[in-house]
Amino acid sequence: MRYIGNKTKLVPFLLGTLSKLGLSPGVACDPFAGTASVGRALKTAGWRVHCGDLLAVSYAYQVARVELDRTPSFPGALVDGSGSRRSVSYSAVLRVLGASSPRGGFITEHYTPGGAVGRKHGRMYYTPENGAVIDAIRDRIEAWHAEGLVDGPRKQLLLATLIQAADRVANTTGVYASFVKSWQPNATRPLRLRPLRPAVPPSAAARGCSAYRGTAEDLLRQAGAVDLVYLDPPYNERQYPGYYHLPELLAQGWDPPPQLRGKTGLIPDDDLRSDWCRRGRCEAALTSLLDVTDARHVLLSYNDEGLLPRESIESAFREAGDPDSFRVFTRGYRRYRSDSDGPARQYRGNAVRERVYHVRRP
Repeated sequence: MRYIGNKTKLVPFLLGTLSKLGLSPGVACDPFAGTASVGRALKTAGWRVHCGDLLAVSYAYQVARVELDRTPSFPGALVDGSGSRRSVSYSAVLRVLGASSPRGGFITEHYTPGGAVGRKHGRMYYTPENGAVIDAIRDRIEAWHAEGLVDGPRKQLLLATLIQAADRVANTTGVYASFVKSWQPNATRPLRLRPLRPAVPPSAAARGCSAYRGTAEDLLRQAGAVDLVYLDPPYNERQYPGYYHLPELLAQGWDPPPQLRGKTGLIPDDDLRSDWCRRGRCEAALTSLLDVTDARHVLLSYNDEGLLPRESIESAFREAGDPDSFRVFTRGYRRYRSDSDGPARQYRGNAVRERVYHVRRP
């Protein structure tokens, strides 16, 4: 999934940083999991990972990519409708879901030009055809869960699979704050479900990973004493619920239907907004997390153009741990650009630096 701040390309740098610090796999906590790329990498490297995030879409990815230790099987009834106790594969279930008869519903009505509301606002997030397929698949997953045919983790795996597929055919430039006013080639392709693979733990020590939906503070309190806390918070004023309201809607569902607002159909998100995206509050947010965590090592991954000044981060880290252990690691990478320079936006450049701050605590 295209996601601002996704660290997939920086995973080798992050794992290399742990190696330079001499940190062997243990128990790690990742309270800003996003699409769970770092949590997945840590688990693959042998860490037991407890990850979390405020967003339901992140929770689906956490379960699919980190919490599950293997690709689960499913009841045969999902494929043949019988009461047989036989099991069928994840891929077989995806074939059944992919063959669902298109049926217009909430997504078609509100986020495609085929629905009355979508047409009124000119919303072109999905073609009517793909919107109807998304509706049919999402409703079927919900029905299976309500009937007890699919448990919680399997439901989240199927939701993450649908969200990933819907993102590939979304008529956006990578975020959902707006839609493109003409159909892009990817948006006109039919939606296809492709399997997501959970990270397989390399040893028994890496089993027992967990997913959590809630605040970073609550997860850190629940996690208790851990070897490593990896912090990857938002770094600018873009609130993720607004930029990813459609994937979030697919994860949450629409029973009862949410009250949408604005031309883009934003969902209610007051409880999903982060102080990390607010000037004057992000400093207190960092201090609060450092006060709450009971971790031996703390890493913070932060863009050099973020709201938090480097001096504030260094001061908070030195105060929270052993000042002599404070270190900073830097890696440059190519900036994510959802559009080109224009009258409304001028990018500072194509290169950005990611800094990873470390401190060891008593």
